[in-house]
Amino acid sequence: MNDQQPEKVPVHVALASIGAALDAVDPDRSMLGPQARLRVVTTARSLAGRLEALAGVLLAEANAANASERAVATPLGSWLAIDQNMTRREAAGMIHRADGLAGHPQVAEAAMAGAVSTTQVRAITNLLDGLAPQLDQNQQTRAESLLVDLAKTLDSEALAKAAPRVLAEVSPVDANELLETKLQREAEAAYRSRSLRLWRQAGSVRFEGSLPRLVGEQLITLLDAHSEALRRTAVEARDPLWSEATTDQRRADALAALLKFAAGAKPAPGVGGARVIVKLDYDQLRSAGAGLVGDDSQLSAGELRRACCDAELIPVVLRGGSEVLDVGRTQRLVSAPLRNGLVARDGGCVFPTCAAPPSASEAHHIQPWWAGGETTLANLVLLCHHHHGLCEPARYGLRDQWQVRIGEDQLPEFTPPSRHPQAGQWLQHHRHQQHERIPA
Repeated sequence: MNDQQPEKVPVHVALASIGAALDAVDPDRSMLGPQARLRVVTTARSLAGRLEALAGVLLAEANAANASERAVATPLGSWLAIDQNMTRREAAGMIHRADGLAGHPQVAEAAMAGAVSTTQVRAITNLLDGLAPQLDQNQQTRAESLLVDLAKTLDSEALAKAAPRVLAEVSPVDANELLETKLQREAEAAYRSRSLRLWRQAGSVRFEGSLPRLVGEQLITLLDAHSEALRRTAVEARDPLWSEATTDQRRADALAALLKFAAGAKPAPGVGGARVIVKLDYDQLRSAGAGLVGDDSQLSAGELRRACCDAELIPVVLRGGSEVLDVGRTQRLVSAPLRNGLVARDGGCVFPTCAAPPSASEAHHIQPWWAGGETTLANLVLLCHHHHGLCEPARYGLRDQWQVRIGEDQLPEFTPPSRHPQAGQWLQHHRHQQHERIPA
């Protein structure tokens, strides 16, 4: 076995070789089997990510060397826009991302080696830039190294929320204070940048804007709740047009319904109520620490205190016993308090990698009701409509399918069908890999 590193070649030579290899790709792939198709997809995506990282580093180097001004007497953004046939705004964004990547050499090196994906790179660099004002250079370097290592097991969404974990590692004494300062700074910046712009265009009214996180979570939850209510109505009515609507179109319909009925229209409890669950750690609560909202994004203590005064924001104290969650076998349907407990624990569909919010998720009995399963937190998980079908066991007969259980840590976990490469392993959603949740 040869462990020697490949001989280094100039970048233009390597790129020419890659281009020649792509030109030589046989377009006939009809002989590929299913496993081979998956392998080439994985390889191609990995190579694409590595090339994008290299392109970013090269662009940043060209910007630092003032190459376009010296070579063609044109600013880099203008040259890039003309050469690549893109808008000036797209070119500026590309340069900004390239400079950000070059400013984090460990991330750039890992990206060019294929160790982190493009989306992971963006999540890591955004988080590092947000933490930079509070950390010295040595701490920033350690944080970068830690995040690159975490990228081996966390996806981009989980990495974007890893600030508490990073701060606990690089500054354990001041971690809570640093996190609270970061969250408060972000909350104040979000408030200053709030905006809503509307303009008429042909037969439409278009709009764009920015809301502080807490207000935005309320809007998302309301829209998704009404969208789910409309979906169920359309399914019952067998409306073929609804199934063809995109997610954005469904949210637009939900906004129209919300405007029509205003604040008085609320879906039935247990079907996706328009509430935001705010999760509080008992120990941190006593010191007015941060909480979690929505997709496990942190809220500062100030926002948290305001949230707890709102009747539509339900504080759930982790490890607290203020609300009865188990309703026993006498009731098949999930009650509103029990659903609140499910939302607090699961945060949405808990099938690995699924991003469906609580309002688009259904309560699934792990042991079916017809087989004697109880309607309790220990026998329920939140699943979106699609993944519910993957995990629902048939009454008669057995099939090779995904299975779900509550693990030893009292959190849902899944095992794939026997033909899946990870068969026999129990997998959890990244939300549960990152945060301690309310126990059953």
